[in-house]
Amino acid sequence: MEFTTEIEEAEVTISFDYQPEEAMVMYYADGSGDPGCPASIDNIEVYWETQEFNSTTRKQEDVKVNVTAFLEALGHNLEELCWNHLDE
Repeated sequence: MEFTTEIEEAEVTISFDYQPEEAMVMYYADGSGDPGCPASIDNIEVYWETQEFNSTTRKQEDVKVNVTAFLEALGHNLEELCWNHLDE
């Protein structure tokens, strides 16, 4: 999944993998069961899109900068942002 939001006055794109909850099954017909699992969010990546000058082509080019670790170091709870996006 992917969405765009604003963090620290910058528009960023957040992408992540979402696995919905799997319900518990006490018993299947063969006597086995499945403990199920809660919903989860994994592989969160945050990108900031900007432009940089390419001196070879002498043109501005679009660049995606991965700012995930930077935002985590600033104390942003990226997983919570993803859950809030899913709740919308």
